[in-house]
Amino acid sequence: MSRAGISFEAEMTSEQAAQLARLMDEARPTRPAGVLNASLEYRDGRGRLVAVWQDTETLDRYLAETPVPRGTELMRKLDLEPEVQRFDVLEFG
Repeated sequence: MSRAGISFEAEMTSEQAAQLARLMDEARPTRPAGVLNASLEYRDGRGRLVAVWQDTETLDRYLAETPVPRGTELMRKLDLEPEVQRFDVLEFG
């Protein structure tokens, strides 16, 4: 069983990044099942929300069933349209 990740990246201001961090915190109780960890990186005017999933199959099922992934939904609340990228997680400690 391999872990998987998905990232949502967009240009944003530091104020938008702070708002996104608050939205992520508020949404934590309803985080999709299977997400092990979610974090927000902000650097040089770009923010990247990264979610690590318990396994590839759970992420695939979630993406097939949901019309809009949670990261996209949160960013759209701030009028941002993220670039979405999947990746393999080689180690998770």
